[in-house]
Amino acid sequence: MKSNAQSARSLDQRSSDRVQVRLAGKLFVPAENTTLDCTVVNLSIGGAGLYCPEPPPLDAFTVLYVDGFGRFDAVTTRYVKGELGLKFVCKEARIKKLADDLAAFVKHGMTGYTRLRRHGRKPAETAIDFFTLADGSPVKCRVLDISFQGAMLETALRPAVGELIQLGQTKAWVVRHHQEGIGVQFLQACEADDGR
Repeated sequence: MKSNAQSARSLDQRSSDRVQVRLAGKLFVPAENTTLDCTVVNLSIGGAGLYCPEPPPLDAFTVLYVDGFGRFDAVTTRYVKGELGLKFVCKEARIKKLADDLAAFVKHGMTGYTRLRRHGRKPAETAIDFFTLADGSPVKCRVLDISFQGAMLETALRPAVGELIQLGQTKAWVVRHHQEGIGVQFLQACEADDGR
């Protein structure tokens, strides 16, 4: 009974309702320069709960990428029964966008989930012609298109999904393979990404 009461108090302390989800995610821990595969099991404008094999320590700054919802700066706050809790530390505009996305997710379920990727891509106008692997090796590529959140690259070498690379001055992780190369998600927020 005591543990149930503690759980109830913990839920009451949350600043917003959690939406139960089951989405693939990646958790980047800058202090350790590691990226962890994770499963996001609940999501709110205040934070998220997720499962990952080797969670980072509490009070660690992290960057969470949730498939379909984008990236969020966060701090680890708790680890209970295998679930890691994160508190988001995002700008107000980013939180407002998440609130809209969560409302659409709740209303439309997985069919609405595909609508959530709002940053339209455009043909790339860039001189970037290579990316760098974690070991420093350059890999020739061509940027097919790019958005504030990521890019599609044409490349003969396809690093594994989840692997960190550097494109220009921006770190990114590989989130998918496609016929011509790879899709990457940027780790750093672009200044122009105001959440709209």
